[in-house]
Amino acid sequence: MRKSLTAVIAVVVGMVGVLAAVLHAGTASAAAGCRVDYVVTSQWNGGFQADIAVTNLGAPVNGWTLRFAFPAVDQQIAQSWSATWAQTGQQVSATNLSWNATLGTNSSANIGFVGSWFLSNPKPAAFTLNGIACTGGVVPTVTPTRTTPPPVADYPAIVTWISPAAGAVHTAPGPIALAATATVGGGHYITSVSFRVDGVTVAQGTRSGGDRFDASWTPPVGAPGTSTTYVLNVSAGTDQSLSGGAPPRLITVVTPPTSGANQPPAVALSTPGGQTYFLEPTTVTLVADVTDADAGDTVDRVELYLGGTRVAATPTRTGQRFQFQLDLAAATSSTFTVRAYDAHGGVGISNPLTFTIR
Repeated sequence: MRKSLTAVIAVVVGMVGVLAAVLHAGTASAAAGCRVDYVVTSQWNGGFQADIAVTNLGAPVNGWTLRFAFPAVDQQIAQSWSATWAQTGQQVSATNLSWNATLGTNSSANIGFVGSWFLSNPKPAAFTLNGIACTGGVVPTVTPTRTTPPPVADYPAIVTWISPAAGAVHTAPGPIALAATATVGGGHYITSVSFRVDGVTVAQGTRSGGDRFDASWTPPVGAPGTSTTYVLNVSAGTDQSLSGGAPPRLITVVTPPTSGANQPPAVALSTPGGQTYFLEPTTVTLVADVTDADAGDTVDRVELYLGGTRVAATPTRTGQRFQFQLDLAAATSSTFTVRAYDAHGGVGISNPLTFTIR
């Protein structure tokens, strides 16, 4: 009887051990892994399009977030699709939408964006999906401990324009003073401040006191009696490699006529909503806002140019606002400008505006 009871106890203990081992094995066998294919499908001066395929190699997930960091401080996301995108400095995240939240094993989500760059456009070096490094392989899921370290706070630069004023008109020749403040929190510091004109870096700011950075830019001298509108940007980098920037400013540079006091018109070219990237052929509206500093002077015609070619389009007019309707074809990237002519022979040239159609 004693031997039988001892045998029964041994069997029960053995079964408990086996059950614990099975449960442990079931927990350890859950796996995670991912692969990311990041492809720059097109690139042009100052811009690019990136298509990303996110493949889940592990157990199915319901809800996901992809994270990566841009290598260059001037890489920025302008427009995006198929995910909720966010960017803080160089750190980027893309979170699923409702219709693509579930990723089964070996299933993929195709997302992408249109971005801008200035000095270089390198590809990100590493990606994570729900915190798992996307190495193209699968690793066992490790149950996290209850104690997790606090996240490292990100402190992007905060940049504010000082000079020039928005909409300023400068008479050539001569330099234009560029100035901005750049600050960062968390005990970090500003490493650089860059000023750009029409997407091209023209000067690096020098700290002149406190949080202020100064530089200067001398615009080209145009033909007598003409004006040109430029887009100015300023951005700052930090020791965390997290950049920040101020909203762009439009300024107009006027080259006086050789004789007389006539000033050429100033022209600012834009599109409602600011959208310049489209996934299919479409019709867009171009808006040219024209001003003339000469009292009583009128703008008698406005022309739209594609590169150096005049486009045969007739604008509609409301006061000093002129509008053009354009049909844009697929697989094109086109840069437009507007020229405005006043009654005394002055010619104003707008800032360039580039549209990309895929």
